[in-house]
Amino acid sequence: MKRRLINSFALLLTLILTACNDNDTEIKVISQQKENSSVAKSGEYAEIGSGANLVKFPKDLKKGIVFATYDRGDIHEDIYVNSKEAIETVQNGKELPSGTVITLVGYKDGEIEHYLVMEKRTGWGSQYSPEERNGEWEYQHFTPDREVAEDNIGRCFSCHANQERDQYINSLDQMKEFDLGKVTSSKNSSSESLIAEIPTDHWKVTAHMKNSKDVNKEESKLIDDEEKAKKIQDVLLKMYLQQYEANGCVAIKRYLHAHKETQSSDK
Repeated sequence: MKRRLINSFALLLTLILTACNDNDTEIKVISQQKENSSVAKSGEYAEIGSGANLVKFPKDLKKGIVFATYDRGDIHEDIYVNSKEAIETVQNGKELPSGTVITLVGYKDGEIEHYLVMEKRTGWGSQYSPEERNGEWEYQHFTPDREVAEDNIGRCFSCHANQERDQYINSLDQMKEFDLGKVTSSKNSSSESLIAEIPTDHWKVTAHMKNSKDVNKEESKLIDDEEKAKKIQDVLLKMYLQQYEANGCVAIKRYLHAHKETQSSDK
């Protein structure tokens, strides 16, 4: 009889200890939830946008792909993504990978006005409150000189937060619809290459010089084929520039400007 009482008492004691442990665990969970809530309310999460310094200016911007363009009044915007793989990922219905960089280049009157960069990296954004963060995206605003601009980056988070279902990207639909075949074809069909392919063998080009003794006389000097072809191409490019400047075509102005820079570097 005594043995039964001892066994029953031991069993009751075990149940009591187990229940106490469960209660302790439950209390700890509730306490942790309250602690997390108090942390969010006390502002111990990082200020939204404080990690903007992580985003550096994309060095290989021109190697990226312009997958969307916008015209807003007198502002023209080209939106680059840094890799073909990023577009393929989206078109396959998957999340953009870590390392994706999207850059908006804004032009006004044909001149660069600003660069807006958003970059995704594993773990980024974890210091912000869950209500404010944009997944793993960080943002930065750069001046035309590619220096960090004085700006409230928090506005970028607020704007892109509305696009959570589209991976926080305002132009995800354009990325989904972008024809990657254009990437290959555009490399072989630029204005410069098309102009260079124009046959010039039958063209006659002369360089005219005023005779200092008689202004009414001009001396003509024939030039070789290579120099002739280059001069013809330069003239055609200037004609394009004049034509499209008259029509306000910003894209051609930018192209011609880049062409001149390339020629200068070659010299």
